[in-house]
Amino acid sequence: MPVTHFITHQINKEMQKPSAIVTATSEEAVVDDYCHLIMSQLKGIFVQRASKRYGCFNPEVTRFKGLTLNWLNDQQSFVSWTKKISEQFADMMDNTELEIEGYLAFTIEALADIDKLYIFHIREKSTLCLTADMTLSESRVLDFSNTGFALSIDLTALKTEQESGERSSEKYFTFSFGRGDKPVQKLFAEFSGFIDTLDTEQETQEFLEIVEEYASTLSEEQSVETKSKVIEYCVEQDKQGETVEFKTLSGQLDSSAPEKFEQFVALKKRERRAVRPRSESTMNEDVSHELAHGESVIKTELIPDRKSLKNYLRYSGKNKEVTLSFAATALGSDISFDPYDNSLTIKNLPTRLLKQLKPDAPES
Repeated sequence: MPVTHFITHQINKEMQKPSAIVTATSEEAVVDDYCHLIMSQLKGIFVQRASKRYGCFNPEVTRFKGLTLNWLNDQQSFVSWTKKISEQFADMMDNTELEIEGYLAFTIEALADIDKLYIFHIREKSTLCLTADMTLSESRVLDFSNTGFALSIDLTALKTEQESGERSSEKYFTFSFGRGDKPVQKLFAEFSGFIDTLDTEQETQEFLEIVEEYASTLSEEQSVETKSKVIEYCVEQDKQGETVEFKTLSGQLDSSAPEKFEQFVALKKRERRAVRPRSESTMNEDVSHELAHGESVIKTELIPDRKSLKNYLRYSGKNKEVTLSFAATALGSDISFDPYDNSLTIKNLPTRLLKQLKPDAPES
């Protein structure tokens, strides 16, 4: 992981205090093994979160973007830029009842074809340790499990947008809510100028509807297996921070007809966009043309919503007295639902539950 810059600034504000205080670092950290280890931990947390939102800069909020472009255009140093970002965010917190403690960590990752900026809100915690003379001592360590908000910006896409005057991507800006006070996190999202451009939940729901339509054309056994493979692949891609490419997924579902699922998705997406209908006989030719030319009518990849994926194969819910979770395939067989009185009838109860309900019954 080629980290090229890393710096932290401390920021603290108590609820009853009118001002947030920034303790700025004067120099960047030396990019050594420790720096790479911290970045690896933070990026791993960021990638695996299910709370990520995708978008770009709000054209009406120019402060954060303007400062960032000044730095990218060598009009100020990286240290100066990070200090200004920290101080201006602190100014937004002044005279509010919000509170924050910890550090803002700024880091740049240089990949093969893109440069990425990451900003993390990180915290410390107290812990006990043994000193060299075997006495107990209190120490402060980074609390990665309590990482707050985080954002990632594709700097290469941002520079391309500036040079061309046109938006280069709908999703070069990723924001993730983490542990901590949500109002503070929303304030930083507002300060940074982030706006959503992708509704991952809606797009995932549409994709799952198409999967259901595709599965209905298969045998019952193939249908269950196909849906399981789709969800497993999508969840794994999301955990790795990668998009779901329909072409790759299609090949994994059916090696004998590797384009079958991909073409089915493209056809159904066209139908949902109310595009001029085409005959089934010309589907393959039309799909290949659209995929090759990248027409906006269809997308060839998906950024999945993990919650929607998990709910697809299982129904679950709870109230104060009851918690239920069962496989979707059980509905209609071991479990039946009556929509008129909102009741479930469950057969084939788990053995462990039966033992609790009938503790005195002899074992069969």
